[in-house]
Amino acid sequence: MTQVPAPPQLPADVAAEIDGKPDVASSSTRLSIYRTRLSVYRTQVSNLRSHLANERTHLSYLRTTVSLVGFGITLNRFSLYLVQEKELTVHHSRHFLRDAGNAGLGMVVLGLLLLMWSIYRYSAVGKDIERGQYISHQRGTIAASIGLLLLGGLTAVWLFVR
Repeated sequence: MTQVPAPPQLPADVAAEIDGKPDVASSSTRLSIYRTRLSVYRTQVSNLRSHLANERTHLSYLRTTVSLVGFGITLNRFSLYLVQEKELTVHHSRHFLRDAGNAGLGMVVLGLLLLMWSIYRYSAVGKDIERGQYISHQRGTIAASIGLLLLGGLTAVWLFVR
């Protein structure tokens, strides 16, 4: 990771030379060098902010992944525990609990898929920042969102409308 240097200070003689003159009338080479240095500094700070935002987004994906996997394992194990302990005597309820266990397994798989997506996305956005490009990935995001909506809806129907 590169260190961001302190912003260059405008030398006193350059400041005196341009004092009172509009920017258009000033054709000082020294001023253009200062502006170039300032532009490089701004670009470095901007890239740093973008990389930090990318890391925050990646950490959000990771928190969601940990939540999905953890809750999926809990749901799966708890439903198996209740079935094994035979706390429910109705056969339909036991079947319902096994299905809930399968939903827990699905949450674990979904969490692992989200982890793979987040690693890919973090890498791709990092490369885009370094190149100074913005590539919109709206189609992929919308497709994944619609897929998750359908998957969640079908799971709810499968579990609760039997």
